[in-house]
Amino acid sequence: MSHSKPLLIPWLKVKIDSSIYPGVFWTNPERTEFSIPWKHALRQDSSDTDILIFKAWAEVSGNGRAQGDPSVWKRNFRSALRAKGFKLVADNKNDTANPHKVFHWPDDLGSGANSSAGSQEQDDNDLFEEYGLPIQESQVPCLFIPEENVLAQSSASQDILQACLEGLNIGPGAEGTAGFEPPPEQQQSQNQAAIGGHPLPGQQQYPVTFKGAVCETGLPEQPAHPMEEDVGGACDEQLAAHFIDTLRETRAGDHFKTQFKVSVYYRGVKVKEQLVENEAGIRLVYRPDLIGTDLDYESGLSVVSLPRLGTMLDQTQASLTQRILDKLGDGLDVGVSDNVVYGQRRGEIRAFWSLSKFDHSTQPQEVSKLQPQRLYMVKDFLQGILDFIGGREGPPSSLFFCLGEKWPDPDNRPWEKKLITVEVVLTSMELLKTIAVAGGASSLQSVELQMSLEEMMELY
Repeated sequence: MSHSKPLLIPWLKVKIDSSIYPGVFWTNPERTEFSIPWKHALRQDSSDTDILIFKAWAEVSGNGRAQGDPSVWKRNFRSALRAKGFKLVADNKNDTANPHKVFHWPDDLGSGANSSAGSQEQDDNDLFEEYGLPIQESQVPCLFIPEENVLAQSSASQDILQACLEGLNIGPGAEGTAGFEPPPEQQQSQNQAAIGGHPLPGQQQYPVTFKGAVCETGLPEQPAHPMEEDVGGACDEQLAAHFIDTLRETRAGDHFKTQFKVSVYYRGVKVKEQLVENEAGIRLVYRPDLIGTDLDYESGLSVVSLPRLGTMLDQTQASLTQRILDKLGDGLDVGVSDNVVYGQRRGEIRAFWSLSKFDHSTQPQEVSKLQPQRLYMVKDFLQGILDFIGGREGPPSSLFFCLGEKWPDPDNRPWEKKLITVEVVLTSMELLKTIAVAGGASSLQSVELQMSLEEMMELY
């Protein structure tokens, strides 16, 4: 049975009056100011008693269940205070003996509506605090870029941007994608974007469609046959032969040949789609003045720039998105080496990935910065085709990346709610999958095709 969410102000007053939570008490006789323990979780003397008030609010506001981890409870509690107009009057979170904060009760209980945004400087201080990072009193940027050796050692310092985003509570309840509009030049390129798979270099692409039992593959027209089942059989043979030919075209020695179709999304809205014909791979950066692609001669990858930010109605989201872009640096590599699709983060902004935009595992997968990381194996894709022939789902042919935010999302926030996401389609896999799915599993159940798949798997 669901329970109605209590109002924060009367609920909190009862809890402070009860004195049952260690460190939660009124600090003045007028009962207009109160203290809350605010100890960082990484401190050696931290304990469960430090987060009891945060957990209690998480439970009553979550239908009896505290969603997320203690850092989420604290963040949501702080957000609830700001939304109701509570003011921070003393920040003693760095006190060695008694880390705490003192808040002032709202003078006008109706005035909290305009205070939800809070002070940008205070927001940033709180976000730094959650990850134990140094705070400069003169200026506190939302991003903290540590030195290279620190970056390799401390995952907490790498994830400050994630903390910024989580602190905003950007999730399924937000305004969605309607608040973003790409610049005019990006709208034009979006309208002209190609749809579907792209042929390999030197290969003719045969679209495959079906009308009843008649196969339209785009292959040279075959004479009509009076028996429907014979037509269907000929169609299956054509489809299997086309699939085998296409499969063989993807291999050059030990190397898997493919192009890369890159689609960039800002807050779920596609702002760029670009086909990269370089079979080595791509490097995603932010160089808005770059037209087309550039070649990085050292790696052999094609440099692809994320586009300029268009109009976002939510200025906080726009600011954070721009910060991610500005700090992207050397960006993210995605390429193919022999039979392995790999990724490597080269810039300061953390990148996460998955093989599905609907990944609900809630287990973020970070792209390594230390060395190229195997993301997908060609033989796994081929095994997926065999599984599809056997009646299971088809294999993935795309990689999905999220910049600056964890993905898959620990709180199951959807792909469309992320600020910057990129889909990289491996066009050879997409073409093979398109042929397979268009014909159906039964059309591919030929001994020759399955032998060809197994042969390719052994080679890879």
